[in-house]
Amino acid sequence: MKPAPGRQGVVYVASRLVVEAGATFSPGAVAVADGNVLLAGPKADVLRAAPAGFPRMEFPGEVILPGLVNAHVHLQIPRFTDPAGMPLPIPPSFVDWILRVIAWRLGATQASFAGNLRSAAAEALSFGTTTVGEIAGPDLSAYDGCPVRARVFAEGIGFAPHVANEVLGIVEAAIDRLETTAASNPLVLPGVSPHTLYTVGENLLRSLADLAAARGLPACIHLAESVPEMAFLADGGGEIASRLYPAVGKDVSWFGGLGRTIPAYLAETGILREGVLLVHTVHLARPEIDALRAGGARFVLCPRSNASHGNGAPDITHFVDAKIPFALGTDSLGSVPDLSPWEEMRAARSLYKGRKKDAALCRELFRAATENGTAALGLPGGILAPGEPADFAIVDDPGGDGDRFFRGLLEKTGRENVRLTVVAGQSAHGAAA
Repeated sequence: MKPAPGRQGVVYVASRLVVEAGATFSPGAVAVADGNVLLAGPKADVLRAAPAGFPRMEFPGEVILPGLVNAHVHLQIPRFTDPAGMPLPIPPSFVDWILRVIAWRLGATQASFAGNLRSAAAEALSFGTTTVGEIAGPDLSAYDGCPVRARVFAEGIGFAPHVANEVLGIVEAAIDRLETTAASNPLVLPGVSPHTLYTVGENLLRSLADLAAARGLPACIHLAESVPEMAFLADGGGEIASRLYPAVGKDVSWFGGLGRTIPAYLAETGILREGVLLVHTVHLARPEIDALRAGGARFVLCPRSNASHGNGAPDITHFVDAKIPFALGTDSLGSVPDLSPWEEMRAARSLYKGRKKDAALCRELFRAATENGTAALGLPGGILAPGEPADFAIVDDPGGDGDRFFRGLLEKTGRENVRLTVVAGQSAHGAAA
């Protein structure tokens, strides 16, 4: 790509450059202009082609990486603490945790939501994260100043048939508000999220599927996360029916289960289409995962959140061995100690039981945390190629070649190793921030 004369920008030079999981250069460089990657590749080639007026920033002993993607997070949900500020333990019952979230939402001040988002976004940036898949929190105006690239999914919740039209109107208004945000903050784009199959009835699910299709927006749904969810979807029983809904004053005794498989139900309601994002999918059989993938679904796996709630573990082995692309997400700070995609990659690594060599697995997990994440969210980036957003992190180079480099990256990298995080060409965390 030939740079335009007189174009202003910066050249970042490091001991290594990762363009994407399949391409690295040592040493490497990235030329950035107008928020996008202008040039990326071997250091000598980039320096030769970059305009003379571009200043150079040198990072010896470091590696330039595509920014990490936290493909499922709730930035407005805080860490839950006791009056002394100590983290509260995760309740043994998933329904108790849901009730904790409901109680927080009802008791929180309006001003706290934006503060939570700012704090969580800063934490995400400190790990080298540049892009998130965000479930919209209560304060939509907080996204006006969102410093990370975000697909913000406007969430709909309503199980009874008669509430579908009202909730649909609320979601439509939320999308309109997020589109207003996008006009002034191009890092933010909207999406649609039917919350779960146990909190979104069939009428509302069909309406939200139609809304997403009509407006050309991706859809996201939490799916097959817990045993109580699966019991409720099977026959209308379990803790969802006996504890959750009575606690919020709702009667769901009329619901007797889906009456068909989850893939069939999602297909019949219209939500199963190319690009629909399914989060968690812990309690699905392999044939169900395959059927959902055949229907166009993409997947976000959140192994640490699932473990913290005692909900089981996603089938990392099947996703890897069947070559089903997946992304990784942390879920909220209410479920996990931090917003580290590095820890999520390490958790996924520990769950793999197949025959792929460990170093090659680490490369695939890095792909899950970068380009697979942006693809799942329908966003640009995830790789450092000309024309892509200049979203990247500069971290300590762990050494090693080929797959061994990616193994070292996963084993050695944490927040303390992130030197700089850049979003849309602007320093957002680190020495140059």
